[in-house]
Amino acid sequence: MSESPLAALLALATALLEAGAEPYRVEEAVERAGQGFALGEVQVFVTPPGLFISVAGPNGHETGVRRVRERSTDLGRLATLNTIARTAERGDLSPAECLQAIAGLKSTASPYGLGTDLLAGAVASSAYAWFIGATHLEAGLAALGGAFTILMRRGRGGRFAERFFLLAASGFVVGLIGIAGAALWRQSAGDIVAGGLVILVPGLALSGVLRDLLAGDFLSAAAGGLEALTVAGALAAGAALAVAAGIALGWN
Repeated sequence: MSESPLAALLALATALLEAGAEPYRVEEAVERAGQGFALGEVQVFVTPPGLFISVAGPNGHETGVRRVRERSTDLGRLATLNTIARTAERGDLSPAECLQAIAGLKSTASPYGLGTDLLAGAVASSAYAWFIGATHLEAGLAALGGAFTILMRRGRGGRFAERFFLLAASGFVVGLIGIAGAALWRQSAGDIVAGGLVILVPGLALSGVLRDLLAGDFLSAAAGGLEALTVAGALAAGAALAVAAGIALGWN
């Protein structure tokens, strides 16, 4: 099955989920690609933790299951994967070529280095802080927090338990920056923390949950919603612990 249509569809669906695609978009892309592979029937069931694909081909019905443990948001990779799916739908890509294209995409390193990522995180955090009315100093401290959250994102583990503690650590450090700004320069700790953590807030995930609810995909909505709430809870717990520690030390 290494180069069968089912293997190609499983690889495509897995790559799409890992790049941050919503479950319904993964299902649509896989069904379109299956038509290009001349499969009689393609049944797809996708949830954030994993997926099931059943196809009717020359060898009868085949079913495959994949567990997806790592997910992020990579719009550039999503665009490339959508192009691969559309090319397969037109019949211009064989299953073997599809697998080769996905493998090549996974082996391609990010075009952005650490410095670019840190700068982008700092700019995004400071811009959001200014948007909610922060002073220049608060925005600068928020930029420092945003750069730190980028470092934590680059070092996140594959399993959600590891990601949870990294998120909590991000909230804790940004919370310390906020409480230190309030204690040393009488700045708003809330604006600093909000700006520093905005990069990690699961707003896109919650938007996907709402779409799944409206479409009646309750299992995907429940899984995605629980993950988003857990992420928000980890950030809030870390920040709250930092604020409590600062108050206990008299930083107020």
